[in-house]
Amino acid sequence: LPAGKGEEQALAGTVLTLLCLQMGSGPEGEEVFRSLKPLLVSILTDSAASPSARQSCATALGMCCYIAAADVE
Repeated sequence: LPAGKGEEQALAGTVLTLLCLQMGSGPEGEEVFRSLKPLLVSILTDSAASPSARQSCATALGMCCYIAAADVE
């Protein structure tokens, strides 16, 4: 994710949201979320990233957290 341009990062965030929805709340979805969370957070907090990339990563992080995070916090 971090290596792409803004539009590519935004599309990747959308794809990750769809992947998380597809994987569901089981162990596979949790593993995907756990492995992608650091990337999503790094783009979300990168002030140099495009607003669309940051928004897409925020949406992906929120959706994946809602669907696949095992830890309620």
